[in-house]
Amino acid sequence: MLIRWQQTLTTRLPTWRWQEAILLLFPLTLALAGFWLLNRLEASAFGPRWWPYWVFVGLVLIGHVGLARFNPAANQIIYPIAITLTTLGLLLIERLAPNFTLRHLLNFGVGIVLMVGLAGWPHLLRTLERYRYTLILPGIVLLVFTILLSFTPLGNGQSLFLRIGPIGFQPSEPLKVLLVIFLAGYLDFHREKFKHIRLGRFWRDRRWLWVYFPMLLMWGFAMLLVVAQRDLGAALLFFGTFLILTYLATERADYVLIGLGLFVAGAFVAMNLFSHVAVRIAVWRDPWRTATTTGFQIVQALLAVASGGILGQGLGQGFPDLVPVVHSDFIFVALAEEFGLVGVSAVIALYMLLLDRGFRIARQQNDSFHFLLAAGLTALICLQAFIIMAGSVKLMPLTGITLPFMSYGGSSIMTVYAAIGILLNLSSSSVLFATSAQHITGAKQA
Repeated sequence: MLIRWQQTLTTRLPTWRWQEAILLLFPLTLALAGFWLLNRLEASAFGPRWWPYWVFVGLVLIGHVGLARFNPAANQIIYPIAITLTTLGLLLIERLAPNFTLRHLLNFGVGIVLMVGLAGWPHLLRTLERYRYTLILPGIVLLVFTILLSFTPLGNGQSLFLRIGPIGFQPSEPLKVLLVIFLAGYLDFHREKFKHIRLGRFWRDRRWLWVYFPMLLMWGFAMLLVVAQRDLGAALLFFGTFLILTYLATERADYVLIGLGLFVAGAFVAMNLFSHVAVRIAVWRDPWRTATTTGFQIVQALLAVASGGILGQGLGQGFPDLVPVVHSDFIFVALAEEFGLVGVSAVIALYMLLLDRGFRIARQQNDSFHFLLAAGLTALICLQAFIIMAGSVKLMPLTGITLPFMSYGGSSIMTVYAAIGILLNLSSSSVLFATSAQHITGAKQA
C-alpha cells in the first residue's frame, strides 16, 4: 500500500522548483554586479573578463535543472544558500587570484554534478545504510597513501595532497563525509546501549567494551593519520562533529564533557610534543610578538578586518592580498575588508540559515540513521565555517581548513556540494514519507 501511494505521489510532485528559481536570481544578480565592477576597476589588455560569469551561470542552471528533473521534491532553500556563498567566494577569487578562477569553476562544476547525482539517486539512503561501516575504509586507505606519497601544491607547508595522474586532491575532505556516515550508522545501531551505560558499570562489565572498541579503533586510527599529517584543522573538525553526533544519539551531556576533557588534555600534550602546535598556540596568544615571522599572517588578517569597518572598502578597493594565501585559508578576511561588517553578518546569517534548514530536515526524518546523517552533515559544514572564521579573527588558534563554499580548494568545494546532495536527498525522502502517511491515514479514516 505504501509503495503504491509513493508511486502515485511521485507522479503528482511538481516538475519545477519555482521558489528555488526565484531565490537564485539574487546570487546571479550579485555575480553580475560584481563582475561588472571588477571589469571597470581592473581593465585587462584582452578586454573585459565576462567568461567566468557565464560559465558560473551555466553551472548554476545545470544544478537547478538537474534538481528539478531528478528530485523536484527536495528542499528549495538549501541550494540558493550554497550558491550565494559560492558567488561571494568566486568574486573574491576573481579579484585576488584570477589565475585560479578557471580551476575553481571546474571544481565547482564537478561539485554540481556530484550534488545532482546524489540528490537524484533513488536508492542512495538505502545504500549508505547498508554500507555504513565499509564506506570509511577507502578514505582511510587514501590517507595512508597520502602520508607515503603526499605533496604540497605550493612546494612548502603541510603535505596533505595526493596525486593520481594529473589530478591532485586532499583525501581528508571526502573522509569527513565518510566518517559522518560511519558514525551515524554505528551510533544508530548501538544508541540504546550508549544511552543506558554507566561509567562505573563500564569498568566492571567488560561486555560493554565490545560496544565501544570498534568505534574507538576506527576513530583513533583516523585521528592518528590526521596527526601524522599535521592537519590539525581536520582533527578538530572530526572531533567536534563526533561530539555533536554522540550527544544527538545518546542525549547525554556527560559524554560531551568527557570528550571535551580529553580534547583539552590532548591539546596540552600536543603542545608539548609537537613544535607546530606550540607555535600556533603562541601565535594565537600574542601574534604581535612575532609579527614579522610566524605571526605575520594573523597580524595582517587582523589589520585587514579592522580596515573593513562597517560597510567595507568596497570590492576591489582594499588590500586583502597583503595577507598570505588570502584566497584560500583567509577568504573570510578578504570578505571583512571589502564588504565590511555588513557582508560578514550576511555570510554568518547564511550559515545560520543553512544550520536551521539542515536540522529541520533532520527532525523530519522517520529513521534514526537518517536523522543522525542529516544532523551530522549539517554540523560538519557549519562547524567547519565556525572554526575557520574564529581562527581568522583570533578567537581561537588558526587551523588550515577552508571556508565552505567560498574558499578556493577543489577537494573542499566538491565535498561540500556532495554533502548538500545527500541533504537534499534526505529532505525529499522525509517529505515523501510524511505525505504518504497523511494520504494513508486519510484513506483509512474514509
